[in-house]
Amino acid sequence: MKQDEFINKIQSIITNFLEKRGFFIHEWHLGRVAAVNSDKTLDVYIDGSSTSTPSIPANSDINFSVNDYVWVHFVNRNPNNLFVPYHRFVK
Repeated sequence: MKQDEFINKIQSIITNFLEKRGFFIHEWHLGRVAAVNSDKTLDVYIDGSSTSTPSIPANSDINFSVNDYVWVHFVNRNPNNLFVPYHRFVK
């Protein structure tokens, strides 16, 4: 095996391991509010999705409205643990 092939194999192994551990899932995502629920949670279109993610907890100190652009935080890079801390200002 040539040195380049060996290095490529090692890089592939490391990349696969990191992907399985969720290392490449970023903590911050873009969102747009689809609905504001009575319990102050939000339904949000995340990263341009055509379906909204329901009942995401949000910062209770901020008033959110439908079609607001927001930041969605994947807490500890876990896509099952979401939080909307504040608006994302778009010009």
